[in-house]
Amino acid sequence: MKHNLRSILSGQGVSLITPFNEAGEIDYPRLEGLVLRLVHDDSDFIIALGTSSECSLLSIEEQVRVLDFVSEINESRKPLIAGIAGSDTRSSVQRAASFDRRDIAAIFCASSNPSASSQSGYIGHCRSVSEASPLPVILHNAHQFKTAGMTCDTIMELAHEPNIAGVIECSGDVALTGELIRSRPDHFAILSGRDVMALPLLSLGVDGVVSSIGNAFSKEFGSMVHQLLFGSIHEARKTHHALAPLMRILETEGEPTGIKTILAHLSLCDARVRLPNTPVSNSTKQAIYDAIAELPLEMLRLETTFS
Repeated sequence: MKHNLRSILSGQGVSLITPFNEAGEIDYPRLEGLVLRLVHDDSDFIIALGTSSECSLLSIEEQVRVLDFVSEINESRKPLIAGIAGSDTRSSVQRAASFDRRDIAAIFCASSNPSASSQSGYIGHCRSVSEASPLPVILHNAHQFKTAGMTCDTIMELAHEPNIAGVIECSGDVALTGELIRSRPDHFAILSGRDVMALPLLSLGVDGVVSSIGNAFSKEFGSMVHQLLFGSIHEARKTHHALAPLMRILETEGEPTGIKTILAHLSLCDARVRLPNTPVSNSTKQAIYDAIAELPLEMLRLETTFS
């Protein structure tokens, strides 16, 4: 049976970060506040343990606890996607097989580390995970610097697997994204994984965007996404140009470090990350502060208490 999740995966999904406290442990009070912001703002679905979460740096026990906690706070108000971070196919298959849960809409299958050495390797990895998973699987075509990632032919071959429901495409390649849109089966969702490419790729026809900046600006970025989906491109451009400097900076030193620096500046969590991640450089931190100072005042909301 093919899973059609395109209605669930339409709009803004947010790849939730994992905040840490002074002791280097997961900061659950801050995590609760971040989840509640997403529940009450313009996010359409939440990805826990996704690309912004430092999932691979959490123990299995921590991953389970984070997912249970996020689900408890969310209370099924937003569709919840669970990420798996396996360093190889075997561990990814084992993690996927354990997700027989009604509170989770799908599994996000992060790219293996190291990346596959061939297209057949990508196919074997993703097919193995999808066959083991009791839930539909969303693929991840990571932004690769030394390898090409998955080709359109590879993604389309996997799109016809009965348990694979979509792909988060992170290269930002307009030609590849257009080819995917033209070639996909009707049930298969295509999402952009790069914030800065949201406007052009939504205009091209992707179903939605999995954002990192949505951790801090879920209402504003979500409104932009929804405006684009409804064809209101002139209104969306204003938000894009306001947030574009921050979105570009987020790509310079990695998603978790950059977005946590933004969140810390907005007093929403601490900027701490886990090794081998390190805090952003002083020059990047200053660039983030300068970009935030240039934002319209209505974007800089005071922290709100939600329940």
